[in-house]
Amino acid sequence: MTVKKIFNFKENYFYYFLFIYLFICIYFSLKVGITHDEAHSSWVWELNRDKIENLFFNTKNNVDILDTYHGYYGIGFYLISAPLDLFFSKLINFKDINTEGADLLIKHPLVIIFFVTAGIYFKKIIFFTTKDKFFSNISSIFFLTYPYLLGHSFFNVKDVPFMSVWLISTYYIIKILSNYFIKNRTKKKDLIIFALLTSFLISLRISGFLIFVEYIIFLIFYINVFKLNFFSFIKKVNKEIFVFSSIFLISLFLLYPNFWQDPLKFFYSIDFMRSHIQTVCTITLGECMRAQNLPSSYIFIWLFFKLPLIIIFGLLIFPFIEKKLFSKQQNILILGSLITSIFLIIFLLILLNVNLYDELRQILFLVPLIMIISLILIFNYKKKLGTGIISLFILFFIYQNIKMFPYNYIWINNSNFFLNVTKNFELDYWGVSTRNIGNFFNKKKHIQDSCIISNRNKDGIKFFVINQATCFKPFSDLHKKNIRPFYVALTERAINKGVPNKCEIVHQEKVKMNFSKENLILAKVFKCD
Repeated sequence: MTVKKIFNFKENYFYYFLFIYLFICIYFSLKVGITHDEAHSSWVWELNRDKIENLFFNTKNNVDILDTYHGYYGIGFYLISAPLDLFFSKLINFKDINTEGADLLIKHPLVIIFFVTAGIYFKKIIFFTTKDKFFSNISSIFFLTYPYLLGHSFFNVKDVPFMSVWLISTYYIIKILSNYFIKNRTKKKDLIIFALLTSFLISLRISGFLIFVEYIIFLIFYINVFKLNFFSFIKKVNKEIFVFSSIFLISLFLLYPNFWQDPLKFFYSIDFMRSHIQTVCTITLGECMRAQNLPSSYIFIWLFFKLPLIIIFGLLIFPFIEKKLFSKQQNILILGSLITSIFLIIFLLILLNVNLYDELRQILFLVPLIMIISLILIFNYKKKLGTGIISLFILFFIYQNIKMFPYNYIWINNSNFFLNVTKNFELDYWGVSTRNIGNFFNKKKHIQDSCIISNRNKDGIKFFVINQATCFKPFSDLHKKNIRPFYVALTERAINKGVPNKCEIVHQEKVKMNFSKENLILAKVFKCD
């Protein structure tokens, strides 16, 4: 590419946007709180690292706890994170967080990098069917500014990388099958990348095995459209299957060091994670829906309220343009496969009674696929109208992202005008408020003379309290005899729990969304004199 082409803004505006967007988002990812899952994920990585040391360097690290469910997590994310942590730690000076907290916070930029990379492949998949560069670009910008996903990308070290790699893997299954069936060729480079991506996906979450449902659906659609015999096709591509399978199995094995001595743990982990014991409930339309006894409506309710209205509109027009849509072979192959895959995966999750909680976090990977389907439907319905509305939504999303930061991920669509969000939906269940609560305590004089009692994510607050001599107590100490004055910080699901007598609210974390007048209270701090 020549210098002239690189500086051609009209041709490359999307990549200019990505470059600026990446740096802005990395900056803001370092300005959010530390959530409850981050410390646990990092701890599991350290246990796996200790086990590797035991195996290769004959050390005696205690890793017995990996024999429990903690050992069912792979090391993919942290393997990539390690060198980037070193780079960012040299680049960034953390002044308002302790060392332990900085080690967790430094992983946020990598989550953003995954998300931005997903945006590129989001564009590529839409371009596959529309062949419209501008529509593909603006759709990707819409995806990247969507507050719900952007909010998760500031801190969610599990679900956003998983979602991103799933999306990239989807692109590669489309590319490989299209090259084979349409151009009659297969690139070994693509097969190798595809195999590595698939194993990496499963190392992020064992539920990544579900992507084989999508692969099989795509394969069935391609074989059916091109009228090939299934067994003849398999025989013809046996070398490609061997290359993929070998690289996939070897790389998957390497990304799960805890399974090196007993590969059967792969099967134990799948069974365990399917019915993972989780007693928490998620407030959904005012009902506290328990993870182990979810109604079949749970997924659909959250999708309805979390997806932007334009995406819901796109899905609703499907019956009106179905004939026009599926008159094109490319739409049958890609849209038909995606629609079938999504429905089948959701059906399997409901049928197998898989425990889901914290709204859509475990199925976040379905959201970009649903958005791609809807946007392509809109393109086929009214391209110019769709482009105009998407542009307006982007402006609205930018406004919402600025206004709601750092709580972007709690965003729901404009249906909030018709219901009370606080009573009907889970709010800051991740505990992103920890940084702002820590900053509140930093403004208090002599804070070290008073103890702070907090719920589950007390360490998330402690990371940001400058005076490390401050006393922190677990929530179980709340109703014990405590020396007054002391503070009570209620975050996540505990903001409405009771506090002792003679306590008054001294701080609340509030945010508004979608021009609503409703104050969403995400955290409370009480002082007990």
